[in-house]
Amino acid sequence: MRITLLAFAFLYSLCFVKAQEKATYQLQGTLAGAPKNHQGKLFLQRFGSDLPLDSARLEQGHFRFKGTSEGPEIANLFYMDATGKRSETLDFYLHPGKITIRAKFGQLNQAEIAGSTLNTEARSFDKTHQTILDSISTLMAAYFEAENAFSQDSFRMDSPARATINTIDSSLNKWSAALQKAQINYVQQHTDNLLSLFKLQALLKDPSNQQLVSELFDKLTPSLQDSPLGQEVREQLANLKNLKIGDIAPEFLLADTAGRQVKLTDFRGKYVLVDFWASWCVPCRVENEHVAKAYDAFKVNGFEVLGVSTDFALSSWKKAVSDDGMTWTNVVDPDGQVSAAYHIKSIPSNYLLDPTGKIIGINLRGDALYETLKNIF
Repeated sequence: MRITLLAFAFLYSLCFVKAQEKATYQLQGTLAGAPKNHQGKLFLQRFGSDLPLDSARLEQGHFRFKGTSEGPEIANLFYMDATGKRSETLDFYLHPGKITIRAKFGQLNQAEIAGSTLNTEARSFDKTHQTILDSISTLMAAYFEAENAFSQDSFRMDSPARATINTIDSSLNKWSAALQKAQINYVQQHTDNLLSLFKLQALLKDPSNQQLVSELFDKLTPSLQDSPLGQEVREQLANLKNLKIGDIAPEFLLADTAGRQVKLTDFRGKYVLVDFWASWCVPCRVENEHVAKAYDAFKVNGFEVLGVSTDFALSSWKKAVSDDGMTWTNVVDPDGQVSAAYHIKSIPSNYLLDPTGKIIGINLRGDALYETLKNIF
């Protein structure tokens, strides 16, 4: 799992379409069985935002929202009663036009959505792959619980929560891979469907999917490629293409834990993993165990690790290096310039370089790093 919640990133894309002429949306619906004289409200907000776009009261079980939108975007709808208790959330695509939502009171997340081809397609996809989605949702809840316990244990290596996280992470990776396969199949079979662009954006949350997404995008219809959201995907691909397998990794100079200046080219002649992480990132701390396993096994063969922390608090960074037994070279990138040069969108992230400094692997996590190095050495 990555700090951007990769499993959920497969489910949803946080990207919005580029600026274009705004158009009006009308969102209306009913909640059957709503209690009389209730004092709660419905809230509409963009996915990933803490601030609501709008709110509305139920009038005899009916509600209505009206506003302007630049195009399809992920939105949330939820009910909050007078005590502040929040209902289950309905995730859907908000877009210009008329959208109708019907649900039973207290079961908003099971609503039927009419008047929207995009939402109909999305619901059909979810229904077809419900087992995968439910499994990921259950595992995510368990992961957050274990993550909190690991944090409460001050990231101790012997924390029982660490082993729990490893187990959950392994299962999450398997289910996420299954969902990724389903998304790829969907795009291949729906080359003129707007939902395919959202699936491509979700896949692009993992930079290692760059070539795959580029090939899938090229097979879409010209009209879909040239749509506002299509232009957004094209731009994302162009940005990622600045750094790919086969490229020479950009040089950088950063300070290590002792304050000494370290250059990437100091490692020429060796295989080196440039590993981006942070002390506050629980998935990173868990991943450190896998990096340590690979380092201990192959350092005699000339394998090196160059850890690049994005920490602001140097004391926390140094403590994590010590606590996690990170005996390899560690440097810190507090202003984020190196992270930007490497197009780091989430952590943990890594690049495996050959002795010439050429990128030969991206985001090799878990056992993938060890297995790759075993084949090399």
